[in-house]
Amino acid sequence: MMMALWVLGAALFSVAVGRWGTAAGGAFLSSKKVMAPNFRNEVIPTSFGGVMALLHVFAVLVAVGIPRFFLPLVSDSLFFAVLFATGTVAFLGWLDDTLGDTRPKGFRGHLLSLVRERNLTTGGLKALGGGMVAALCAAAFARDFVEWLVDALYIALMTNWLNLLDLRPGRCLKFYLAGGTLLLAFSLDRAESLLFVPLWGLALALLKEDLAAKVMLGDSGSNLLGVHLALWSLNVLSFQAILPLLALLMLGHYYAERHSITKRIEKSRFLGYLDRLGRQ
Repeated sequence: MMMALWVLGAALFSVAVGRWGTAAGGAFLSSKKVMAPNFRNEVIPTSFGGVMALLHVFAVLVAVGIPRFFLPLVSDSLFFAVLFATGTVAFLGWLDDTLGDTRPKGFRGHLLSLVRERNLTTGGLKALGGGMVAALCAAAFARDFVEWLVDALYIALMTNWLNLLDLRPGRCLKFYLAGGTLLLAFSLDRAESLLFVPLWGLALALLKEDLAAKVMLGDSGSNLLGVHLALWSLNVLSFQAILPLLALLMLGHYYAERHSITKRIEKSRFLGYLDRLGRQ
């Protein structure tokens, strides 16, 4: 009971931090001209994932980082894996947001650019760096080589899947919040949730601004949400439960390389309704 209250307190604290950080972060990005056109060609602040990563680290330090010196709550390997993934994935996404070449599309496009043209794009760098992050973080969960391989692939694909969804305001955040809320419900009394619930609170605080198309997550934000969703689910779910999720991610990536996810959503009355819900 005490741990559940601690986790809920961390969530509420993160929402408060997120409300302040959304306004301050948006103003900072605007002042530094970190702007990009959205799907309606409106130029708005982008790459908000960099702000979220900093706010997440701050919230984690308050919720579990400082207290762990007096009351060890989580293992060192998980603690540093989550912080490492947060900083690295957000930074790689920020590079792609601010310096990226938009010509190569998809993982296959970046790979062909590297192999055929000897041209390492920021998207290719993000994919290679993200793969290494996934491989390193998987070591915090895996008990043998097979589990490590499955976990690493799952982390990499979930990270990229949230990026594929981030084509309309609110879509990526809705997917993350839906998955994160389910995971929170099943892990409310677990200390490890203190590493993940701060980002959940930040995402909840940002949702209104994202739906109103006043700020964009960018690759830094979508990839950050994706890697956290992957690590959180690996911490909560069994290996047997991860396997079907991995299969769905593989099918989703296969479809995305050949078709438009946005068009598929728009053709579905139910998915289209969920996608438009709350969007201004």
